[in-house]
Amino acid sequence: MIQAIGLTKAFGNNIALNAFDITIEPGEIIGVIGENGAGKSTFMKLLSGVHQPSGGSISIQDEAQTFATPREAIAKGIAMVHQELNLIPTLSAADNIFLGREKGSLTVNRKDTNTEAAELLRLVGASFGPETLCGDLSVAQQQLVEIAKAISQKPKLIIFDEPTAVLGEQESLELFALIRGLKEQGVAVLYVSHRLPEILSLTDRLVVLRDGVKVGEYLTQGQSESSLADLMVGRPLADIFPSRSQVAPDRTPALEVKNLSSSPLVKDISLTLHQGEILGIAGLIGSGRTEFAEALVGLRTATIGHISPIKPIHTYQEAIAQGVVYISEDRKGKSLVTSMSIRDNICLVALQAIKSKQSQQATTKNWIQNLSIKVADMELPMTSLSGGNQQKCAIAKWLAVNPKILILDEPTRGVDVGAKAEIYSLIAKFAQEGMSCIVISSEMPEIIGLCHRALVFRDGRIEGELEQNELTEANIMRLAAGVEAA
Repeated sequence: MIQAIGLTKAFGNNIALNAFDITIEPGEIIGVIGENGAGKSTFMKLLSGVHQPSGGSISIQDEAQTFATPREAIAKGIAMVHQELNLIPTLSAADNIFLGREKGSLTVNRKDTNTEAAELLRLVGASFGPETLCGDLSVAQQQLVEIAKAISQKPKLIIFDEPTAVLGEQESLELFALIRGLKEQGVAVLYVSHRLPEILSLTDRLVVLRDGVKVGEYLTQGQSESSLADLMVGRPLADIFPSRSQVAPDRTPALEVKNLSSSPLVKDISLTLHQGEILGIAGLIGSGRTEFAEALVGLRTATIGHISPIKPIHTYQEAIAQGVVYISEDRKGKSLVTSMSIRDNICLVALQAIKSKQSQQATTKNWIQNLSIKVADMELPMTSLSGGNQQKCAIAKWLAVNPKILILDEPTRGVDVGAKAEIYSLIAKFAQEGMSCIVISSEMPEIIGLCHRALVFRDGRIEGELEQNELTEANIMRLAAGVEAA
């Protein structure tokens, strides 16, 4: 049994977690839900030794514990899979899994390391080998390495912080089977997710946090997505998707692309994006969605037969100059400079227009209000924010340059249901004002509820196109998996 009593954490005058109590029994799966900034990540980091509490206590089998480092927490049987990846890209998957716990005495036993790593990767559903460099893996594949690393520590409690945010449908199902297997072995699981169907199908009970305070603890059985959403935000939450305008997008092309290829994952892509349109791009992990976007904006070497009405793009600077911006799915690695302040991040790409500190503060304040970013002080480092609020800052950073074409890759990864509604409304508002948007998403409800139409990618090609009245999960999955219509 693991117990926290009165657990409190303050960052200066900001109380991130206040007098939190919980008892965790072996072999149970507990869901932890709440809006961004509710205190979920703070609680997880206290329990796993990343942060030290300002007050309260943690005990294991009625024995008081203090963890100065994550290594000390791991030694007591508490492991965590972080939402933000913490891998060394120049090391193999196997070396990352066993980093600091290498097999062998004087030298690393490479055979044993790779053999055990291969089995762990098999358990989490990975399709790559243990010797693959982590720098060559996608974000989703790196997440599988993180999960394998946590499992390798044979914990009594394993904490998952938004583990499926970057995983596809099949990888997520394999993870759920793995978690249920851990439960059967008596391992306790704390599961943090904004994906409410996962909470409902996977957990035994759930804890709700709001503004750093535990507002309730409930049995999962009998709950619904609607009731969970209401518990999280403290008020009834209507449909999170904005009502789409009955007026079709302007058919004037904002972007026409013909025969774009980027070896090895993007093969002969042609598409048209209209003014004021929200175009979805769906597909399984590894289907080439992200690689296409990166090739389009000059982040990957590409060949292209034709592009209009904009000029050919060879570098990302050329894309930005023509009003085409791309918000990466890799928030920590490619979207933000986490050591810099919130203000510096939001204003980073618009510095030519907002040079003075006063104008930067005004711009930052504007986006903090528009995107409901929970922040005590805009001069604090980006690391002071929760993952969801960091995601909002990544979006604000590119909106600050007033783009004509906005490409959003997994725009609501790690974002709570209330904040999702705000982001969806913002995207819809920009489209209504004439901006053209491409939304790349692994969440089919996001594609269905937000987009005017969608392209489904498979093996680096466009497998099919679905108009708004054809957008269903069944149709998307049929194209993504390459299944012929009945």
